[in-house]
Amino acid sequence: MLYSRRDAVELLSEERGRSPRHLLTPSLLSKWCADLGFKLGLKEFDTDQMAQLRAMNQHYACGGSRKELLNKMRNPQWYQSPN
Repeated sequence: MLYSRRDAVELLSEERGRSPRHLLTPSLLSKWCADLGFKLGLKEFDTDQMAQLRAMNQHYACGGSRKELLNKMRNPQWYQSPN
């Protein structure tokens, strides 16, 4: 399954409890994609990429810092892969 950028922003915003009027910004999604090493300008995300974005979203929603997240990401199993 593929998720468009718009779908990803809406889904991640909803998971964080944001109202449809106050979605996460596309620029924030771009920053997260860069941190995850995704290809620049990606327009769609596969299931594995969405799992990584969801794990990142959850980390920040729980008050985690970027430094903590980058340390977590050194472990290849830092998120739950759907595969």
